[in-house]
Amino acid sequence: MFPTKKVQSLIGQKIQVEVKGGKHILEGTLESADEYLNMHLTSTVEIVDGEISTSLGSVVLRGNNIIIINPIEN
Repeated sequence: MFPTKKVQSLIGQKIQVEVKGGKHILEGTLESADEYLNMHLTSTVEIVDGEISTSLGSVVLRGNNIIIINPIEN
């Protein structure tokens, strides 16, 4: 399965995303993703050292800043 198809199959689910530039992990509901893996997350929180740090709400991530995408099982 192509990465874009896999990510699009996660729409509507909670995911964790590790982004470039430090130890930033964002957790939120994936609302949409395009062919460049740009993503729109809602109900997003920032996690630092395993603890919720900041509530961010709606976030748009550029695909080239994403390191890891991890689906969260309910």
